[in-house]
Amino acid sequence: MTISSKKNSGFNAEKPAEIIKLDLNENPLGASPLAITAGQLAMLNCHRYPDNDGFSLKKSLSAYLSILPENITLGNGSESLLELIVKNTLGPLNSAVVPNFCFTGISKILKKANIAVKIAKNSHSYLSAVSLLEAIEPMTTVVFIVNPNNPTGNYMNKLELLYLLKHLPKNILVVLDEAYAEYVETEDYPDSIQLLKQFSNLIILRTFSKIYGLAGLRLGYAISGLEIASSLNLNSLPFRVNAVALAAAEASIKDQKHVTATRFFNRLGHFQLSKGLQNLGLKVLPSYTNFLCIDLKSPSWPIYQQLLLYGISVRPLHDYSLSRFLRVSIGTDRQNQSFLNTLEKILTKSSI
Repeated sequence: MTISSKKNSGFNAEKPAEIIKLDLNENPLGASPLAITAGQLAMLNCHRYPDNDGFSLKKSLSAYLSILPENITLGNGSESLLELIVKNTLGPLNSAVVPNFCFTGISKILKKANIAVKIAKNSHSYLSAVSLLEAIEPMTTVVFIVNPNNPTGNYMNKLELLYLLKHLPKNILVVLDEAYAEYVETEDYPDSIQLLKQFSNLIILRTFSKIYGLAGLRLGYAISGLEIASSLNLNSLPFRVNAVALAAAEASIKDQKHVTATRFFNRLGHFQLSKGLQNLGLKVLPSYTNFLCIDLKSPSWPIYQQLLLYGISVRPLHDYSLSRFLRVSIGTDRQNQSFLNTLEKILTKSSI
């Protein structure tokens, strides 16, 4: 795939040979070889409908996470589970609380369902339980948190989350989207599954799209108490997860060496990008994920467009009201260095 070379505000770049995709936080190592093999074998029976309950995958998740299979709800990506939760728990007379700088997919789903949204104000690098509690109103039914947060990369620590759950009315649900949880390597990151034993109003979302490298198969899962899980499963569409995704995901769980390698590889790329961006005089927000959020100190859109001309795709953050920021996924060593070299070239030309 190529894009044509063209001028942009007097800027001209050579026609790129390929697109370097650093915009969707994908795993540059790809999926586990075990997952690929399992998916290929599943194709031999693709004329059959998949297991409607995904029982085999739930059993593997149950053993790996030390929970009951009945606590799990499978979905066609985390977004489908978010839609299911919204439809299952919110109505026209309810409202939801969402932190600012939070994954826009949540607000889009709420808007589509005509649910009023109250935004809790936080800084770029800190997610506060008090700010969420202050945003609660009589109509509030659900509080949504992305932890670690996308696109800023910060996270709510276990003390903050515990404070929130203890002070929140028990009739208000907390939906905790942990799409990037497996990348976090700090001691104060919450053990949300343990908290689930104490707080029945908690729903945890996780995905196979990120560290497991199965983004193209669209498979996420929710973990909740038996009452909530029973309701979510009862109201889910049949055959919502395809057979290839089910097989690949189950094999992925069994290949934790690949997960460990991905985490180590990500740590190296995080250091490479952070150091390179700091050498360019740019501020990088603290990130505990597989992406970095960069403050360009000026409108990011022109830089984003110029990077595209060089064949590098990153994520501008105008729809988050972060017009000076770019989000860049951590790629391979070569991809990271190409991004840094190209960005330096663009910034140098811009300053002339």
